[in-house]
Parts: sequence; structure tokens; C-alpha cells
Amino acid sequence: MGGTIMGTEASNSVVNSCGQTHEIPNLYVAGPGIFATAGASNPTYTIFALSLRGAEQLAANWGTVTN
Repeated sequence: MGGTIMGTEASNSVVNSCGQTHEIPNLYVAGPGIFATAGASNPTYTIFALSLRGAEQLAANWGTVTN
């Protein structure tokens, strides 16, 4: 956990709240790496929810994704 921290801007994090990287717009990260620290409970459902959120954003913006 904590390898690709989620946050609001590139100066303090790697990805936004949907897992989209700040510097490479068509790169998404899904998994526990976006958590700043480990929590007290099992993160499985949170990982699923954040992965779904990122996938929904990617699907909604699919026409604007470039190579």
C-alpha cells in the first residue's frame, strides 16, 4: 500500500480519486497502492469500489482516450 498515493494534485500524489494518474491522462491505477496507509479493516471492498469508479470514468470518457 502507498506506492501510488491518491490525492488532489500531482505535487502531493500520483493519482486522483478515480485512479487516473495526474501526469499521464490515459493511465489508471487500481489496487491498494493508491491508499496512503493501511487501514484497520480488510480493504477488499474499498479496492473493488475504487476499481469500479475508475472503470466507470474510463468508460464514460472512452472517446477522448488517446494513444
